[in-house]
Amino acid sequence: MAQPATIEPFGTRYAAVAAAPSQQARIVLYRPGPRAQVEPVNIYLNGRYHASLLQGGYSEFCALAGPVVLHAVLADAQKLHTGKQGAGQSWTFQSGKTLFLKVQEAGRVAEMAAEQAQRELADTAQQIHTISRSPVVQDCQAPAPVLAQAPAPVPAARPVAAKPPTPRPPVPRLYALETDALFEFGKSELRASSYNAIEIMAQRLKRDFSGVERIRVVGHTDAIGQPKANAKLSLERAKVVAQQLQERGLKPSKGFKIEGEGSTHLVKLRCGNKPTPENKLCHAPNRRVDIVVTGASR
Repeated sequence: MAQPATIEPFGTRYAAVAAAPSQQARIVLYRPGPRAQVEPVNIYLNGRYHASLLQGGYSEFCALAGPVVLHAVLADAQKLHTGKQGAGQSWTFQSGKTLFLKVQEAGRVAEMAAEQAQRELADTAQQIHTISRSPVVQDCQAPAPVLAQAPAPVPAARPVAAKPPTPRPPVPRLYALETDALFEFGKSELRASSYNAIEIMAQRLKRDFSGVERIRVVGHTDAIGQPKANAKLSLERAKVVAQQLQERGLKPSKGFKIEGEGSTHLVKLRCGNKPTPENKLCHAPNRRVDIVVTGASR
């Protein structure tokens, strides 16, 4: 049996951003510093969860022009995820503009000049371990084409057969669902409120891929409880999520692969293993279902 892949919270290292589309704003949120799995800063856009930025991580997205209220909350799990109930900070996104927002350690956000932001972003990597739930976030449209003066006509040349494009290889991508939003603690029956989150995930996969080859669904638990029971629970939860995705029209050509890893791949360490409220909150990021999709990206 192949060894399970270790899920990393960071993706590709920051390189550069494309120009903002003419009908959208491009937003780059980042938390500078050496990459480390410290307490995350949860980002909320108009009260809806967007990302959990670790130190050294960044998130890039596009949005329509208009006002947005942004909350940046350090260690929000310890606050029972109530940080978004504060006043927040107001921003106005502008079409065709790129906005660099630096997340400071106190949980405040500051707009940065592009030159300074680029220097600080050089040491960051894309945050990939959670999925945005905010309707503000949109897929980026192509930048507006630059209109150039037509060149002078040249003599007709002998046509050369065009070389067929090289097909793009299947690209595996990682998505994650926080199981606290799907299941009661220690159970594998879906909450009544969980179907919306699964529907959003299914629609996103359909948008991101033109063809799906395989979907690997991997359940993870925290380290509270016995390893054998955690492995069984994580597998049962993975089966439930895979079934829900299949019922929503996702049919990979090579099928689903369902696994339960229990607590063998924690993304947050140094949490206690006794079933206290504090330890359950600390372990929240470890309770998740990872969805690894292999296919042709759009």
